[in-house]
Amino acid sequence: MDTDFTRTDPQCDSIYTRGPSEVLDHATSEIAICSKLGFDATRKLAGERFKRAWPPLIKSDESVKSKVNSVHECK
Repeated sequence: MDTDFTRTDPQCDSIYTRGPSEVLDHATSEIAICSKLGFDATRKLAGERFKRAWPPLIKSDESVKSKVNSVHECK
């Protein structure tokens, strides 16, 4: 989860679709119609619209991770 959105340019790497869904899907706002939002969070290859150097990953300090995990009861 740490890198999901560090590799995404919302302008180029997201797609929104709308189309048919399962008739029995109770989570849709309309019967048999759904929408989906997708993100391309893969590392970009040379020539894939990314014109600058790839940014370095930011690593969280272990003490910060421990505190966040304790607050949110993550393991």
